Amino acid sequence: MTRIQLLILVAIVIVIGVLSYPPWAEYRKVSQADVDVEVLAIAIKKYYKHTQAYPTSLDQLVTDPGVEGWRGTYLKSVPKTPWGGDYVLIKETYKVGIAKNHPRVPTKYRLGGIAEISRVYHADAAHGEKYWW
Repeated sequence: MTRIQLLILVAIVIVIGVLSYPPWAEYRKVSQADVDVEVLAIAIKKYYKHTQAYPTSLDQLVTDPGVEGWRGTYLKSVPKTPWGGDYVLIKETYKVGIAKNHPRVPTKYRLGGIAEISRVYHADAAHGEKYWW
């Protein structure tokens, strides 16, 4: 193999690597967000099981809100979205997900988007029930 052939081969490998990085990075962020909302939904269900009420904010999963039946922290801390921001708790629809107005998350992953990343946390919902609207 000549040096020119080796340089062409290395250039092709670099181009393929550069072109495949953005989709991989997005997949990684989406996967992390999916895991985060699943963990949050499970923690909310545990909170409900102990207190017979749903939290009004995600911070109540970490610090004692003074509710009877609260049994210690349900999470070490409330995770941030992989894009840097907060998850939201929608009490009307019993969902936890990514806010509609999150500035850095692609629109399709926000609540109401075509590939919405959220979980239903209602006590009657099946474990890990997903809603991708």
